[in-house]
Amino acid sequence: MVKYMNDDAQASQGVLKHLKAKQIKQEDVANYLGISRTTLNRKLNGSSEFKISEIKLIHKQYNVPLNLFFEE
Repeated sequence: MVKYMNDDAQASQGVLKHLKAKQIKQEDVANYLGISRTTLNRKLNGSSEFKISEIKLIHKQYNVPLNLFFEE
């Protein structure tokens, strides 16, 4: 069974803001994760959940602070 982050749109918005501030394109992140940009967009807008493995990859590749994925 794959574990997912709790559905938290506010946290996802923090990740989205960080990516925008660092001028990291959603398309680049999606390609890195091996998912479509539409799927990534759903995750960033809180309508879908990030997998733990995706969180780790985004953190490692793009220096997105882990706390942004879990903010309340």
